[in-house]
Amino acid sequence: MHTSTEHRKLARRTDPFTSHESAALVGEFSGAHCARILAAIRKLGMAGAEQIAREVGLDAYQVRKRIVSLSENGYVRLTGDTRKTSTGRSERVWVAV
Repeated sequence: MHTSTEHRKLARRTDPFTSHESAALVGEFSGAHCARILAAIRKLGMAGAEQIAREVGLDAYQVRKRIVSLSENGYVRLTGDTRKTSTGRSERVWVAV
């Protein structure tokens, strides 16, 4: 769970109480998301955010947001490859470390 100092980074002092409540819960769901994302990458071998999102039932933007944290903490790394998404754009491919 985030400390109260970290909550303030996620919600401004002038934000409504509900924003502060939400900021307090971020650690709970972000940790769960990261665990699901890492498990999916391990299962799939190598994958882009869109493929991971389908595997774990999240939106691709949620995966992209959390995968940075996994990379910074040494759990995943970029392969250097890219894949096309369903819209034809290129996305980076990740692998578990």
